[in-house]
Amino acid sequence: MTAKTILLIGSSGGLGSELVKYYKDKNYNLALHYHQHPNMEPSDRIKTYQADITIESEVSRMITQVKTDFGRIDVVIHNAGVSKNSISWKLNVNDWNETIAVNLTGPFLVTKFVTPIMRSQNFGRIIFMSSVVAQTGFVGTAAYAASKAGLLGLTKTLAKELANKNITVNAIALGYFNVGMIHDVPAEMQEELKKKIPMATLGSPQQLAALIEYISSEQANYLTGQTLNLNGGLHS
Repeated sequence: MTAKTILLIGSSGGLGSELVKYYKDKNYNLALHYHQHPNMEPSDRIKTYQADITIESEVSRMITQVKTDFGRIDVVIHNAGVSKNSISWKLNVNDWNETIAVNLTGPFLVTKFVTPIMRSQNFGRIIFMSSVVAQTGFVGTAAYAASKAGLLGLTKTLAKELANKNITVNAIALGYFNVGMIHDVPAEMQEELKKKIPMATLGSPQQLAALIEYISSEQANYLTGQTLNLNGGLHS
């Protein structure tokens, strides 16, 4: 059985690196996007691709190369993200624009160029990484929350556009995890966050990877247009 190809956007950050560890020894081809720092040595089944996902020509080039290298793209995991934090009335417009560009425009551009490939295959799985902050808000995250909320609307529209080609589109609204951006949060604030989570602990990337693996499977072909809340009960 031909191995499916996963395109992981944002493979070199904390969460991305953990997803790579999870999938690298499984029966997948991995196309690993990075912006500045690759974190894997290429092999027959693992290849790395540099691109600024906010620039359309670079995205187009990357997707074309992935298709050339592996022949198909089955799953796209949109994991790249930035957060420029400030109280809304003090937020620099350049920080706003960068956050929207990376977190919302980038995923749109990648999807734009991947979709024709998936339509020709009559199969595809598109997975956006959103956030509980998109649903609840959080002081100082106006740009981040807006960008992640935008992904939820994009998910619902794409799901309706692509359902007739056996392509599902879903978003995962992440709570607070023990890797990635959480390390920008002071330790005492992390402890306060844990107290608000019914499960009283941070999530692990292995839990996320297992959910993605199910969404990516043939068995999940009736699951589309959904926001899946992986947050320990913090928001439902």
